[in-house]
Amino acid sequence: MSTRNIMEAIISLQPHAQVHVKSLDDITWFEGDEISKADIQTEIDRLQAEYDAQEYARKRAEDYPSWQEQMDLIYHSGVAGLKTELKKTKDKFPKE
Repeated sequence: MSTRNIMEAIISLQPHAQVHVKSLDDITWFEGDEISKADIQTEIDRLQAEYDAQEYARKRAEDYPSWQEQMDLIYHSGVAGLKTELKKTKDKFPKE
């Protein structure tokens, strides 16, 4: 487990906490209420599940035409042409 994941979980639970993280077992609290390791791990798991659930959206964002290409599609094919092109990506990477 990376210190970044631990920090993201702590910030999610307590946005103004000031901590130094070496590992889940080695957290120095400077400001804010100490959060239990179990609560931090639960939040790490929740954030990971949320990230995983959005994989389709990240793949779609990479696959969509650039905004310039989208404007060109609208110009040449109208909004219907753009919708047809975007649907290809939506079908390729459906919401699960």
